[in-house]
Amino acid sequence: YNSIGRNASFLLNFPVDTRGLIHEKDVEQLMKMRHVIDEDFATNLAVNLDAEASNVRGNADAYQASNVMDGDKNTYWATDDGVTNASITFDFGEPTTFNRFLVQEYIPLGQRVKKFTLEAFVDNSWKEIESQTTIGYKRILRFENVTSDKLRFTILDAKASPTISNIEIFHAPKLLEPPVI
Repeated sequence: YNSIGRNASFLLNFPVDTRGLIHEKDVEQLMKMRHVIDEDFATNLAVNLDAEASNVRGNADAYQASNVMDGDKNTYWATDDGVTNASITFDFGEPTTFNRFLVQEYIPLGQRVKKFTLEAFVDNSWKEIESQTTIGYKRILRFENVTSDKLRFTILDAKASPTISNIEIFHAPKLLEPPVI
């Protein structure tokens, strides 16, 4: 999460042994890590959600909030020129529990977001879950379980009109490690 979830590529950097292979113990640990990642990101709760943006570039279909959930890396939500503070609100339609939030900027147009927040609608008011800085290629937020029927992603500051290409929401299982005795 501190590498792939913070705008970086994950460098495995495994050495090869005299056979020219990665050692079996390293492969075993890598596969355990892969299993945890697969479980954490198994079901994207954002698929088919209703999403409403506070601003859409020219009110054009090409830049609607729904683009962040369409699975196409070449489409994105964008705001009008000069609008650097905007939000997308997701409506789950019923109370839903989640603890991971993944967001990606449309990098061909540059990294733009400088500050953003994530809020959940709980007990008839918006409660802040996270407040963070840059997004870039990919930002993954981990937090304690939140149950809400609405989620709001707000860009508070950006270098130019934001372009968000992907948003995913997940409920990852709690990671339990067996005790070492």
